[in-house]
Amino acid sequence: PVSDVTPYEVVRAQELNALLGPKGDSAAVDLLCDLHSSTANVGLCLITHSDNDWICLHICKHLQARLIHLAQTSHKVTNMGRELATIPVRYVHYDVPKSEAYTLHSVGKHGFAMEVGPQPHGVIRANVFTAMQEAVHLTLEWVRLFNSGTQFEGGSVDVYTMVENIKYPQDPHTHTISAAVHPELQDRDFCLLHPGDPVFLSFSGETLRYKGKEALYPFFINECAFYETGVALSLARRRKVEIPAIQC
Repeated sequence: PVSDVTPYEVVRAQELNALLGPKGDSAAVDLLCDLHSSTANVGLCLITHSDNDWICLHICKHLQARLIHLAQTSHKVTNMGRELATIPVRYVHYDVPKSEAYTLHSVGKHGFAMEVGPQPHGVIRANVFTAMQEAVHLTLEWVRLFNSGTQFEGGSVDVYTMVENIKYPQDPHTHTISAAVHPELQDRDFCLLHPGDPVFLSFSGETLRYKGKEALYPFFINECAFYETGVALSLARRRKVEIPAIQC
């Protein structure tokens, strides 16, 4: 129940759930796309809670295919199209049941967050804005084609499943951050991180290396929004997911 002391975020979450859901109900919207920008060099990511949602996977495949077309015909397309043609599109999977997820896009029957970066907080970068705008247009293009009965061929999509977060080292006494992301890792989102690779550079000049047992893909490297939780980056495992042909 909502009261005078209920935080605004909780009130707004309940309002959105009532407007777009209810979550898990047959009345929920069919597709929900939540738009975000990131300070990390993530390109364009579709972030979901499912690695077998054929709707979201086909939308990702459509964006990737249209990017290839835009790149091959860049002299014929708008500046907006050229911007998107330079940005990689990836499918990121957070292995959390939708029933337990607290994200906006989990309210819809199908949904994803569309994350584009890098862009600093409080500013608008034209290339990021136009890339997001064109990606939304292409998503709506796919929806129109799907609703008109178009058959989409099957294929495969690389899925990055989040495995763990790596936190910043902290001073044992003050519990403040004692290192920054290493220059060799900064901005290398989705570039394979091997055991022994540099991860942090301490404020005293010491290089701290990745101690994991397997090579994984870092993303959201040095994301500003994660500082309050102490998270420096996330790590994902990549695998190829085969998707079937679909038709409305």
